[in-house]
Amino acid sequence: MATVTIKHITKAFGDNVVLKEFNETFQEGEFITLLGPSGCGKTTMLRIIAGFEKPTTGELYIDDQLVSGGKTFIPPEKRSIGMVFQSYAVWPHMNVFDNVAYPLTIKKVNKAEIKKNVERVLEIVHLSQYAQRFPNQLSGGQQQRVALARALVAAPKLLLLDEPLSNLDAKLRESMRFEIKEIQRQLGITVVYVTHDQTEAMAMSDRIFLINRGVVQQSGTPQEIYNSPANQFVADFLGKVDFFKGEAKDGRIVFPGMDHQSIPYDGPRTGKVEVAVRPENIYFTENGVLSGVLEAQYYLGDVDDCRVRVGDTLVRVIANGYEFKNLKEGQKVSLGVRDIMVFEDDGLLEQMLKIQT
Repeated sequence: MATVTIKHITKAFGDNVVLKEFNETFQEGEFITLLGPSGCGKTTMLRIIAGFEKPTTGELYIDDQLVSGGKTFIPPEKRSIGMVFQSYAVWPHMNVFDNVAYPLTIKKVNKAEIKKNVERVLEIVHLSQYAQRFPNQLSGGQQQRVALARALVAAPKLLLLDEPLSNLDAKLRESMRFEIKEIQRQLGITVVYVTHDQTEAMAMSDRIFLINRGVVQQSGTPQEIYNSPANQFVADFLGKVDFFKGEAKDGRIVFPGMDHQSIPYDGPRTGKVEVAVRPENIYFTENGVLSGVLEAQYYLGDVDDCRVRVGDTLVRVIANGYEFKNLKEGQKVSLGVRDIMVFEDDGLLEQMLKIQT
């Protein structure tokens, strides 16, 4: 296990600054996820930790050893790391055993030690029975487990994963999330994981670092970031959310776009606000705080994904799948609201949405 200490790291390619003042310590045994949209700087940070990039400024320590910073630079092969890439990068002419053994073979480890370590790690990733198969005889998920086993076989202190599941189909991605997390728990290894998939981040992480334009917007547990986002970008990126303009006054928030309907509010903000509501926190009820007309519903089996017209505004409601048979498009409905997030209406949301489109 290893700690990773990042001190004031900035990375620029010419005039393009892709990371700005990254400061953090990843503790031993933590599963850390660097999350964010494409081009936000998350993979650059991972490559700096791995030693494939040098920081423009700042220092990086693995445990107490300075590995990047100033005139010091320790190459990747001497950092005691394992790395798994988006592509499987398994050798097509080698069987599973030889693929996994490769890092030990090039270090000239004796054959008995190689056999013991490879068999141990193949058992961990549930590939023992496939040791003599070649990559073209394996599924995508099995090939990814080969890459994971190869990264683990030399017992690295730190495991780095760069979008390792993005080439897999949806069901396989879901099962592999839990397999990787279980392996990390079993070995107690420190993991730094890069993804743009918020579901992966939520399911696997001890802490998430949500990055946008090279700046960490918020870090914390999945629950902290999901339920208490630091700003509108965080609220929008992590999970489903709708934003509504309102005005906070006299213990309520009034929504001009919803025929001036309102909901209770006992928070500190006053005046114009942006209200963020996750669709699972709006529900159908007989005596709700909002009323409208069910405009559309989409049956997804486990849930009923609905759109309700409230005044001029379309509100998304995620209801239980059983509600589908009880609701009809065009009927009047009443909505309750469990929880809201309130932000200052500073105009940044409109800018963010323009960038996204």
